[in-house]
Amino acid sequence: MSDSTKLVALPAYLPRRLQAFRIVRGDKTSYVLRDKLADRTYDVEQWQFFVLEVLPGCETAEKLLSVFADRFGREIGEHEVMAFFAQLADQKLLDDEAAKHPLLKPFTRQGYALEQGLIKPKSFEELAVKMASQAPRPGAPAAPAPGPTPGAPDELPEDAVLPAGVNEADSLDPRQSRQLFRFFPMQPVARALLPVVEPLKYAVYLLPLVALLALILVLRHIGTLWSDIGSLRSATTLAVHALFSLVTINLAVVVTQSLVAQKFRASLGDFGIGLRFGFFPRFMVPIRHTLQLSRRERMWMHAGPLLVRVLLFSLGVLIWYNARGRYEGLTNIGLGLTFLCAVNLLVEGGNPLVKGNGYHLLSAFVDEPQLRGKAYRAFLDRLRGGASTERGQMLLASFALASFVYAYLVVLLIVYVAGHFLIHELRLGGAALIVVVALGVFLAVRTTRRFKLITRAYERSQQFERWRKRALPSETAEQAQAEAPASRTWYYMKRALAVTLLLLLFLPYPYDAGGDFEIYPAARQVVTTDVAGIVEEVNFDGGEQVAKGQVIARVASTDLKAQLQTFDARIAAQRAVVADLKSRPRKEEVALAQSELEIARQRARFSGERVPRLERMHQERTISFEELDSARKEAEVDRRELAQREAALALVRAGTPPDRIAAEEATLQSLVQQRAEVEGRAGRTVMTMPFDGTILSLRLKDRLNSVLDKGAPFATVEANGSMTVEIDVPEGEIGHVKVGAPVRVRPNAFNDRTFEGRVERIDGNVSVKPAGRVVKVVAVVDNGGGALKSGMTGYAKVDAGTMPVWQAFSQAVVRFVNVQVWSWLP
Repeated sequence: MSDSTKLVALPAYLPRRLQAFRIVRGDKTSYVLRDKLADRTYDVEQWQFFVLEVLPGCETAEKLLSVFADRFGREIGEHEVMAFFAQLADQKLLDDEAAKHPLLKPFTRQGYALEQGLIKPKSFEELAVKMASQAPRPGAPAAPAPGPTPGAPDELPEDAVLPAGVNEADSLDPRQSRQLFRFFPMQPVARALLPVVEPLKYAVYLLPLVALLALILVLRHIGTLWSDIGSLRSATTLAVHALFSLVTINLAVVVTQSLVAQKFRASLGDFGIGLRFGFFPRFMVPIRHTLQLSRRERMWMHAGPLLVRVLLFSLGVLIWYNARGRYEGLTNIGLGLTFLCAVNLLVEGGNPLVKGNGYHLLSAFVDEPQLRGKAYRAFLDRLRGGASTERGQMLLASFALASFVYAYLVVLLIVYVAGHFLIHELRLGGAALIVVVALGVFLAVRTTRRFKLITRAYERSQQFERWRKRALPSETAEQAQAEAPASRTWYYMKRALAVTLLLLLFLPYPYDAGGDFEIYPAARQVVTTDVAGIVEEVNFDGGEQVAKGQVIARVASTDLKAQLQTFDARIAAQRAVVADLKSRPRKEEVALAQSELEIARQRARFSGERVPRLERMHQERTISFEELDSARKEAEVDRRELAQREAALALVRAGTPPDRIAAEEATLQSLVQQRAEVEGRAGRTVMTMPFDGTILSLRLKDRLNSVLDKGAPFATVEANGSMTVEIDVPEGEIGHVKVGAPVRVRPNAFNDRTFEGRVERIDGNVSVKPAGRVVKVVAVVDNGGGALKSGMTGYAKVDAGTMPVWQAFSQAVVRFVNVQVWSWLP
C-alpha cells in the first residue's frame, strides 16, 4: 500500500509561517508541521493534531478531555495534554492569540522552573496555582537569573530528563535511590583525602603502558592464566568471590567516583552498603547536585571508575605473573583481581550495551541523555522500513541491535546454565525441559517488554523534540499533492533474495570435523651403544638435518679389532684342517699303503716258505729247535703285518669319517660365531643416523674424547619426513571421521600455511578436556620442508564429506533433538 501526503488547513493558535501536512502510511495517520522560514519540520501525532483543531471550542480541560474521549474512544490524562502544550511552547510554536486561550495562557509566560522541567504539575489547576506562586509581587525584587538550585534535583519528577551521564545513572540520578545501611558521612572523608590523592591523577598517563604490558602478558600466557583461574574458581566459593569483589573493585570504584565528585563540587551523601538486583551487596555513596556539572565533568565521573578497573586488572596480571610459583597468596589475589576486573569490564562496568559506567560515558560523550531510547527508536524505524527521525540512524540502529543481541545472549546463557543444572545435576528429565522453556519464555518476554518500555518512555519525553527531514510536496495551492508511486524494484529484490537464500540452503557444503591438535614425531630414537669406551670421533654438533646411515660419532675399538685379527687366524687354521679331512683318500696315500702291503705279502710268503725247510732240517737234526722256533715266530709276525697292511689299505681307501669332519666343522663355526660377536660389538661403536631426520641434542662435539658408559645416551634424533598429529575432535563430530580421510592442518606458528595428510587411526577412548569430551584422531601429515616441529599446536580440519548447507549448520540442533530430547521422551 503506497504512502500519501496531503496539505491540510493549519489549526488555530499556531504561527502562520507554518504549513500542515497529513501523511497516511497504510492504516496509520500522522502530521508534519513545516516551518518555511527556518526550514524545519516537526512531527505531530494524530491525537495531538486533533487537540489543536478542537481547541478553539474547548475552553476548559473537562470539555477538551470529553471531546477527546468521544473521538478516540479512550481517555487521556491532563498531564499528557500539558506536556504537549509545553512542547509547543518550548519550540515557540504558539502565536500571540494563544495567550487568550485559558488552557494555553500559562504556557505563554511560564517561569524558569517550568521551562527547565523542574516543576511538572499534574493538572491545569495545579499549574494555575504554581504560576500564581511564581508571579512577582508588586514592588518585589526581580527574580534571580536562571541557575542551578541546590534542592531542585531531589524534587525531580520521575519522567524528567536529566543531562547525559546523569540521567538514569546509579548514585548520580536522585531518582535511582536504594535503601542503604549507612556507615558514615562521605563528604568530610573525601574532602580530607582529595588533597592527598589528587597528585595521583597524573599517573593516568602511565596507565596505557601498564595496561599494554598486562595485555601482552595475558596473550602470551593465556593458557597458563586460564588454567590457574579454573583452579582458583574450583577451590573458591561464589560468596568468597563476591566478598573479594566488594572490598577491592567495588570499594575502589566508589571511593574514586566520590573523589571525582568532590573535585567537581558535587554533594556526597553517606557511605553505605545496599543491594543491587535485590540481593547483591554493593558499597554506594549517593551523589547530588549533579545538574551543575559540565559535559567534561560528567564524562570524568564515569571515566574515573573505568580507569580504576583497568588499573586493578593490570595490577592483578602483574601480581600473578611475578608471584606465581613463589607466593601462593599473592598469586591468588592477582588471579582474583584479573578475573573479576575482566568480568566487570566486559559484562557490566565497561560494556556500553548495559546501563553502567561505559554506557553513561558514551551517553555523556555524544551528549544524549536517552541514548538507548533514541537508538531503539531508530532501530524500529529501520525495521519498519521507514526513514528514521534521528541523526546518525545507522550508528544508533547498530547500537540498538548490539544491545538486543547482547540481552538475548544473556537470556540464552541463563537458560543454558539453568538447563544444565536441572538436567545434569538434578536429573529432572522432561520436567526440566518444561521449566527451562518456561524460564526462557519469561526472560525473553520480560526483556522485550523492557525494551518497549524504554522506547515508550523515550517517545513520551521526545514527542515533539525529534526532527525528521521528510520530502514534503512543494508549496502550491491548497489542494492535495500525491506522491509518485514507489518503485517495486526493492519489492522484487527482497523476494528474490529470500528465494536465493532458500536455494543456497540446499547447495552441497564441504563439512569438516575439526579440533585443536598437537604434533608428535613419526619416529624418535635415542642413539647409544652397548660398548663402553672413549668417544674418538663426532661428526655433528646437533640440530642438523642428517640423512639415513651417516655416521654421527665413533667409540674407540682398538681391542676389538685385535680380537678380530686373532679370530681370523684361528678360523683360517681350522678351515685348513677341515679341507684336509675332506680331501682324503688321496691317491698317494693309497699307493703307499698298497706298496707297504705288497712288501708285507712278500715278507710273509718268504717267512712262510722258510718254516717247512727248517722243520725238515730240525728233523734231520741239522738245526736246533731254537732256530726253528725263531723262524716260526718270524713267520707269524709277518702274517700279522700283512693283515695290518691290508687293514691300513682299507682304511686309507675309506677316507675321513663324516663325524670327524662334522666335529671339525663345528669347531670352525664356533670360531666364526665368536668373531661375528666381536665384529658386531665393533660395529656398534659406530653410531649412525637410523633414518632421515634431525639431531635434537646440541653441543655434541663437546663430548669428544670423553668416556661413554655402556648404554648411556649420546644423542636424540627425530624423523622429519612426516609428522604425527593428534587431533582432539569433539565427541559429537567423531561419527563423521573415517580412517583415510584427508586432513588439513594449520599450526599457530605458520598460520598462513596449510599442511595436508590423512587419518591413520581413531582412538578407542574418549578423553575429558576442559572444553568437553573429545576423541583423539591420529593423522600423518607430510613434512617435506621440515617446517613442522614436535610440540606445535593449532587447528586441524578432517574432511567429513559433503552435505546440504542447512544440514551442515544445524548439526548441533539435530544432535540435541536426537539425543537430549529423545532421552526425555517415555
